[in-house]
Amino acid sequence: QSATATGRTPQERSRGVGGTAMAYVVDLESRSHLVEHVLPLRGKLKTGQLVELSLLKKPFDMGDFQALHEIFEEIIEEGVSYPQQGPVTAEAFRVYYTSHDVFVLREASSREILGAFYVKPNFPGRCSHICNHGFMVPSRFRNRGIGTVMARHSLFLSKLLGYKAVYYNLVFTDNKHAIHAYKKLGFQQTGFVPEAAKVTKDGKTHYQDAVQLYFDLDEVKSEEGQPQPQPSNLL
Repeated sequence: QSATATGRTPQERSRGVGGTAMAYVVDLESRSHLVEHVLPLRGKLKTGQLVELSLLKKPFDMGDFQALHEIFEEIIEEGVSYPQQGPVTAEAFRVYYTSHDVFVLREASSREILGAFYVKPNFPGRCSHICNHGFMVPSRFRNRGIGTVMARHSLFLSKLLGYKAVYYNLVFTDNKHAIHAYKKLGFQQTGFVPEAAKVTKDGKTHYQDAVQLYFDLDEVKSEEGQPQPQPSNLL
């Protein structure tokens, strides 16, 4: 996973979430101005629920930030999506998750956050055209097609943001639903990491494998030079 270090001390820049050493540093660079003209995207979930996908703009609303932090903590506790171990402080979450461009899917009337994802460079410098995504859907809102909607539109938005490809470093094999959904979207498996994650559940510890997935954003269909869908059309 990538991380940002702009505005931090040299000591902080050499450390990631939870104080672990990072192999490299990715500088802060929001590209939000490249997607603002197509947002928000509006539509209905398979349940008929009206939703809106929009950019989480800085400075963040503290209610939104707290809601996202709580969702992240729940997902970390589940242990099937992200490599971090909890608890994750608000500052650690800010540095890791909100460093670049974050998109939120909201219920249209209540404005409640149903899910979110970030888009940021996976690697620095000459490899920064390859991006990474981090999806979150709280457990109470799952099985509504939220993750699928966000994953599909993350490709369109990533292309608009100027990235050439998407690469997922570690998708744990226990997360079978996500792997199936990504491959259905056209992701190709490029690698396999045995015993990538140490998981402790119900007092028992085991290791789970992970796969690495790649998507060429040239595969995102375009019309008149603009990736689909058209503005304000979510589904």
